[in-house]
Amino acid sequence: MSWTYNTPEGTPNDGPKLTAIATVFTVLSFLILVLRFYVRGVMIKAIGTDDYVLVITWIAACGFAVITILQSKWGLGLKFVEDMPLENIYNFGLLQYMGAPFYITSILGFKLSLLLSYLRFMTAGAVRTATIVVAVLCCLFHLSFLLVQLNLCQPVAKQWDPAIMDGQCIVAVPFYTSMASLTIVFDVAVMLLPFPVLLKSQIQARKKLVLLGLFALGVFITIIQIIRIQTIRNLANYLDSSGLIMWSTVENNLGIMVASVPTLAPLFKSFAEKSRSGYYKNTSDQAKAGSKYGMHSWRDGDGGSRSGVHNGSQSHSNKVSGGRTKGGLSPEDSQERIWAVGSSTITKKTDIIISRELRGGRGSDST
Repeated sequence: MSWTYNTPEGTPNDGPKLTAIATVFTVLSFLILVLRFYVRGVMIKAIGTDDYVLVITWIAACGFAVITILQSKWGLGLKFVEDMPLENIYNFGLLQYMGAPFYITSILGFKLSLLLSYLRFMTAGAVRTATIVVAVLCCLFHLSFLLVQLNLCQPVAKQWDPAIMDGQCIVAVPFYTSMASLTIVFDVAVMLLPFPVLLKSQIQARKKLVLLGLFALGVFITIIQIIRIQTIRNLANYLDSSGLIMWSTVENNLGIMVASVPTLAPLFKSFAEKSRSGYYKNTSDQAKAGSKYGMHSWRDGDGGSRSGVHNGSQSHSNKVSGGRTKGGLSPEDSQERIWAVGSSTITKKTDIIISRELRGGRGSDST
């Protein structure tokens, strides 16, 4: 059975690859998002607006992935335009139109989440003002992008219905190239905004490098945008959009991951502390086990020498008189039941050492 509807078996198709990429990246971003909410909601109990924005972002990214998979069943991924069944064009175009709002919302969402998270440590100054300005401009740009995208053709239905012959459409390639170029500008601005604050902050150099490295991961998203521009320039027909959509799926999910990774620091710290405490606990238990029991020698009441295993965790300092302890117990009474199973009993016997006290320099019985 062919992957794409209404096509014969063996038709060259990248639909399965597009489906696999969309599924894998969407699942990975979801797992990272769950870890983020575990840290923010359970460990530090400080869920903020940036967290909720990222939830909306993931929903949009997931919606885009679902539409990508459905679109592949109607022709996305076919390698040759002549293999595209005419009866598939309507649904193919409609799904592509539906996917645009999900994509634009998702690429705006992770930028906005990062900008909101910056405001936590940018409490005042020019950098905070710049962050707010970039956030406003970013929202306005993506909103205009969405409005133009939804109205590329007049009438609007001309974008997915080939039967409509009247009307006109904006030339897609220059529009997409311009939007992708401006998106790169905002990507770079968002990633560079925290650098001045981090470089001047008093945190440890190691942590500073880690944070800078995490934010620098956003550079990869910019690289993806550059690849998308190259893909846009090579668009010759509607099937050529498969590469563009594939990289768009990677971009929005990777953006969610990059926005979430810095918030996972408490989780990594907790894991490292538990690993260290577990190591020290095991080492301490081994040391205690080695010192708890040792071979000791003592003298019995007859002056003879005896040896045995002494429980180092117990001390017997009771003075005895007349063969009995001060508590009124005889040596035979000094037995403790420590474990019983059914009718059998395991006991521990403690030997009581009878000592003589010296009075006036002479040895005499204490009785």
